[in-house]
Parts: sequence; structure tokens; C-alpha cells
Amino acid sequence: MPADNTQATADSTKTRALLWILLVAVICVFAAAQTLSVITREKPFFDRLQFGTMGIETSIMTIDASGAEIPAPDGGELGTGSAHMKRIVRVENTGNHAMFVRVKLRFECIDAAGGHHPADDLVSYDAGDASWIRRDPSDGYLYLAQVLEPGEVSATAIAGVDVNTAAAIARYGEGCTYHLVADGYGVQSKNQTTDDVLKAEGWPA
Repeated sequence: MPADNTQATADSTKTRALLWILLVAVICVFAAAQTLSVITREKPFFDRLQFGTMGIETSIMTIDASGAEIPAPDGGELGTGSAHMKRIVRVENTGNHAMFVRVKLRFECIDAAGGHHPADDLVSYDAGDASWIRRDPSDGYLYLAQVLEPGEVSATAIAGVDVNTAAAIARYGEGCTYHLVADGYGVQSKNQTTDDVLKAEGWPA
């Protein structure tokens, strides 16, 4: 009988230990869910990423001859001198949770052989709505100062791009084409300890 009691006690201890491990695992999963983040990257025009019930979509639009807003063309050949392109970047919350969002813009030149070259130093952007802010000093991102609610589209992040095309061609050769990318990032705003997007936790690296 003592041996049976000892075995029963050991089994009970193991059961409690397993329950505690399971509980800790559940808590960890729940905690991680509070700072879920999503990223959209590498896609021009429209780029959507859905993660469970969280999602964002970045868009790059332009204005046609009739004044209508349309998806912006990409990959056109650069001319000479300085060129201005109307490019309107926005972010939409396509998920079911309010989110903080940020955007990083990248401009590339693609040479005649198909090689991609960063050319961010050859462009400047027309500022969009004042609701988009930067860190000081800048970390390269534009941050939307307020929370983006489900189904909501942000104000304009940028309204245009100026390109020093002569410098791009001198650097990368004739036949250089362009590639503008808006990388969108989002992090769930619920259960954050701050309403300040610059202090929000959970931004993906």
C-alpha cells in the first residue's frame, strides 16, 4: 500500500506539473496575440497581407489625364533631367483590429541587364497629410499618428516623387527603369501601454 500511495502522489505531481506547463503556454500565446504585427512588402500598386483577423493593404496611386485616381504604373524608363511623378501612397486596415501603422518607401533603378539598385538618395517625396510623422532622428519610416480602425483608409502618406533622372542614368546607364515600393507595417493597438505610435511595442524588425 505505501508503494501505491507513493506512485499515486508522483502521478498527481506530474499531472499538476503538466497542467502548469499547459497554462503557461496558453498565457504566452495570449500575450503574443496582443502585439501581433503584419508586414506588406516588395509589392508596388496594391499589396495586402492578412494574418488571422489582422491585415493591411498599401496602395500607390496616380492621377490620369481626366483627373481620376488610378493605380500607378511602374517600371517606366527614366528620361533625363529631373522628373516629377504623381504618386499617392495610402494604407488601408483590411482586418478586424485597430492598428498602428507605418510605411517605408523605397526607390530602385533597374538597369538594362535587369539588376536592381537602390536609388533613394536620388529622390525626394512630396509630403502628404500632417497625420503622418517621422521619428527625430528619422529611422526611415513614416508613422500614422492615430490608430487606423478596421476598414479605414489612411490619409495620404506622400503625394509625389521627384527623381534626379540624369544622376540615375549616369550611375546605372541608359535604359534604366524605376521601381517605387511602399512597405507597410502594422501592429495591433489594443492592450498597448501608450497611444503614441512612436512608443508602441511589437514593431517587426
